Amino acid sequence: MNPDFAIVLNYQLNDKADADFLVKTARNIGARAVMTDRQTEDFKTACAKYTIFLANPENSTDLTKDNVIDTMVNNRKAGKTTIINVPVEAGKFSAATQAMLDTINDWMHQFGHAFNEGKTSALTSSDGFILENRHANYQKYVFLPSPLPDKIVVEGLVEEPNRVEWIEHRTDLDFNYKDQKLTINLVKPDDEFAWQVLRIQAHRPEDDILETKF
Repeated sequence: MNPDFAIVLNYQLNDKADADFLVKTARNIGARAVMTDRQTEDFKTACAKYTIFLANPENSTDLTKDNVIDTMVNNRKAGKTTIINVPVEAGKFSAATQAMLDTINDWMHQFGHAFNEGKTSALTSSDGFILENRHANYQKYVFLPSPLPDKIVVEGLVEEPNRVEWIEHRTDLDFNYKDQKLTINLVKPDDEFAWQVLRIQAHRPEDDILETKF
């Protein structure tokens, strides 16, 4: 399976359902793949429409709003995809299922890009763990569990980064780099999540391009 598919929604249908709505729901919460064992032709059409991958059924997990983010993040730390059971009863979600999907949506809306495209990094952090963007390795992502410390120390960088920021709202963070140790002073993010994510961005050649004025 494509490593960019950090989560997959496994739709479990007990009756005919609106495949277009279900695939659109997956797309909107940041999933890049779905699976199901019913209405496969309907799902193929919807997946083509929304550019979502229709995966073959695999083992999947029952999760809730209380454990879904922890499970997703810990699986990603281990380089795994989280396949989430999503029951659909008479074409609808139960209140518990909707609450779980809302939790995924709120978190993925902020951090989905880093989460989907992150891979294991050789860097280490004094708290949490680090992934790097598999398509743009000048971007590293530090995943930090709440409650947050006042600062963290990242080791392994060979040069001072160009920018360090919370991904949410791109809030700049103060940092100091010395002897391949990056000390980052944390400030409280705008919103509270069980896992927060900050971005470390290395210096890129395009950063040296001067602005052209006409």
